[in-house]
Amino acid sequence: MANKKPQNFKATTPKGTFKYPALTKPDYGNEQFPKPNGEYKVQLILSQADAEPMIAKLQPHFDAAVAEGESKFKELKVEQRKKLKELKVNDLYTPEYDKDTEEETGNVIFKFTMAASGENQKKEKWTRKPALFDAKGKPMLKAPDIWGGTEGKVSFEAAPYFIPGTGAAGLKLRLNAVQIIDLVSGGQRDAGAYGFGEEEGFEADDSAAEDDTPFKDESAGPEEF
Repeated sequence: MANKKPQNFKATTPKGTFKYPALTKPDYGNEQFPKPNGEYKVQLILSQADAEPMIAKLQPHFDAAVAEGESKFKELKVEQRKKLKELKVNDLYTPEYDKDTEEETGNVIFKFTMAASGENQKKEKWTRKPALFDAKGKPMLKAPDIWGGTEGKVSFEAAPYFIPGTGAAGLKLRLNAVQIIDLVSGGQRDAGAYGFGEEEGFEADDSAAEDDTPFKDESAGPEEF
């Protein structure tokens, strides 16, 4: 019996700050760099301290992805290897830089993406989008625009990749779902940012509770990292 392909590592990030989110509508790129299938994406900014446990969990998978890339690079035709010269390893995360001083801020940035559409081996079209949850872990049925500066968590899957054409290898962080804890939308933040807490009374009917969500109530305790 053939060995089963190992499952990709799945996890949920700590709370961080969103940068360049495209979570309610796909990003189709531009004329120079088009993305015809569309792409949902978000970059998550974390402090180095908050990121360390997550990095520790991901590092073995990243190292394995690089080793797999090195093996596949050696299998390329000699002409291609000579042209590429060596394996290009894409970083697991990048440091954040201050726009004014151009110095590192001490924060790190992780990038998460999800293809919005595609075609399977049977030539059947498919579409998908990330699941969105509020701070209580309830699905957001009427999701508002989610702007940069929003704070939240990301549920993701880490998958190794190797691109023969460029000789690039690394660990792709596939976006699965997002939990919005402090929303920035249309230049406005959510109630918590203005000092409002949760009270008994009127509740907007824009979410529905489900048990099988990747996120918990924010008051329920720590997440994976």
